[in-house]
Amino acid sequence: MPGDTNFSMRMDSALKSQAEEILSELGLTMSGAFTMFLKQIVRDQAVPLTLSLHPRNAVYDELLEAQADRRNGYQGRNAREVLADMERAIGEAEAVG
Repeated sequence: MPGDTNFSMRMDSALKSQAEEILSELGLTMSGAFTMFLKQIVRDQAVPLTLSLHPRNAVYDELLEAQADRRNGYQGRNAREVLADMERAIGEAEAVG
């Protein structure tokens, strides 16, 4: 392609191998993944990463909590119960609003 350029960088060889293995399972090359990453940066005008001093995020914590609940016997709720609660909450919100 006209205007293409080469890009090189140094990285840990074990990290590179691990990333290539995962990318291969996803049907991607390292070059393709970096191109996607850079296109997202350009499109969003932001780096598509969450940088945090905390090792976990809220979603992960909630998943761990749900996993512990299941181990302790919680069976969950069926879809009908969830939908009924949603309809009830919507009705209450509409009545107030």
